[in-house]
Amino acid sequence: MIWLATRLVFYNRTRLLVTLIGVVFSTYLTLTETALYIGMMENATSIIRHSNADLWVASKGIQNFDFAKTFPDDRAQRLLRTPYVLWAEPIMLSWGFLKLHDGAQELVEIIGYDPALPVGGPWEMASGDAAAVGGGANMIVDESASQRLGDLRLGGLWELNDREIKLVGLSRAAKTFTTAPIVFTSYALAQEMSPNASRGRAAAYIAVKLRNPKDAKWFAKALRHELKDNEVLATETFVERTILYWTVQTGMGAAFCLTAVLGLVVGAGIIGQTVFANTMEHLGEFATLKAMGATGRELNTVILVQAVINALAGFAVAVPLALLSKAPLEKTGVTLAIDLKLVGFLLFVLLAVATAAAFFSIGRVRRVDPATIFRS
Repeated sequence: MIWLATRLVFYNRTRLLVTLIGVVFSTYLTLTETALYIGMMENATSIIRHSNADLWVASKGIQNFDFAKTFPDDRAQRLLRTPYVLWAEPIMLSWGFLKLHDGAQELVEIIGYDPALPVGGPWEMASGDAAAVGGGANMIVDESASQRLGDLRLGGLWELNDREIKLVGLSRAAKTFTTAPIVFTSYALAQEMSPNASRGRAAAYIAVKLRNPKDAKWFAKALRHELKDNEVLATETFVERTILYWTVQTGMGAAFCLTAVLGLVVGAGIIGQTVFANTMEHLGEFATLKAMGATGRELNTVILVQAVINALAGFAVAVPLALLSKAPLEKTGVTLAIDLKLVGFLLFVLLAVATAAAFFSIGRVRRVDPATIFRS
């Protein structure tokens, strides 16, 4: 029966080509949209996930990492006085304008951290050292920002918020959801350049590492009772809250989900239509097989195998296309998170939708009367 299904698939080459084009397009669309969404969520939570902190102290009502209000950073010292805390590092976050060499300005996200313990700083360096931001007006920029900022030469002088600053390092994989370049500086310098600098020493976050990570739940509850003006979140909770904000409250998640689902629906419709057309074209042959004693299971196998072959052929072309377009697309500032898990999951979903679409043809074959071959 598998041999018969293969013959039916390749019987009409023109129909097969049209089907493959449609399946490739729909699969490519679904894969890239899903990978783009995952990549953007990874960017939005990258600093949280790479901080190695167990808890985050933030302003009340914080919804995502990129938009934070400041509060007095002396609360870090209060946390350090408890025997359960290994370290408590304040992190500064603000926005500013970086003047480019051609005179234009680029909006950047400024993150300040303690160079001695680079919590909140770059976790992977392309060149330079994460501790090099200390000791003056120095900055580290992610290498991906070269498309927007131009030549990122170490030792070059720039102007950030009307202040001269030296580029001392290039980070890797430090991106934001907003695609605005991240500028890493020392915590002290970030405070000076913050619009809230007049309010004294203030932090956007305090990242907390516990001596025993298992104490995170009850210690967070105790901190919420003590720091009533602050939000105390576990790292996983902060990641989930940030993803929820960008996905639900901005409507972006619905847009990506709708596009991905539409891709699957288009692919399923094309496969279902092709298999149904093949079935109707060879309905007499199916009636003959029934009259010869072919079981319903065997006939179903013929139809389902056709759907699987169409889905696998389209998938085999779409995945390499997505991988080839990954690098050009990422040069625009986005991230496509394509890995084996995503490819495997999409393959499973595509096969499920393809076989589901084939059930229209199965229903038609099930209703065919074997006696029709004698009437004709």
